[in-house]
Amino acid sequence: SLQPVYADETVSEIEYLDDGYYYETVIEPEAPDDGAQLQSTTKTKSKTVYFKNSKGEVQWYVKVKGTFSYGNGSAKCTAASATAVSKVAAWKISDKSSSKSGNAATAKATAKRYVKGVAVETRSKSVTLKCSPSGNFS
Repeated sequence: SLQPVYADETVSEIEYLDDGYYYETVIEPEAPDDGAQLQSTTKTKSKTVYFKNSKGEVQWYVKVKGTFSYGNGSAKCTAASATAVSKVAAWKISDKSSSKSGNAATAKATAKRYVKGVAVETRSKSVTLKCSPSGNFS
C-alpha cells in the first residue's frame, strides 16, 4: 500500500450554518523532516477554522498554533498563539486572543461584516487544538 507523504493526513470537519455559510476546520499535516521531530516529545502544530461562503470562498479564518510536550502518560501545552485574517473586504477581524490550559491551545476571533461602512453582522469562533500523551492531535 502507498504510504502517505506526510506523518499524518489533513483532518477536516465541516459545520454548515443556516444562511449558507459554513465553517471548515483543518489540522494541517506535518511536512516531512529528517525524523528528528517525530522522535521528539515536543511538537508544534496548528489548527485552522475557515469561514466560507456558499461558493466555498474563504471569508476569514482563525488559526491556533500550539507547542506541546508529551509522553509518560501526560501532555501539556507550553505555548499558544492566535492568527486571524480576513480574506475579503466586507469582513474585518475585530478581536483575537489565545489561551492555553492543560493539554489544549485555543484561539478565538471575532469578525464583523460591513455594508457601506456599517457593521451588520458579528461572528465569533474559537478553535481548540489538543494533544494526547502519545502525541496525537485533535
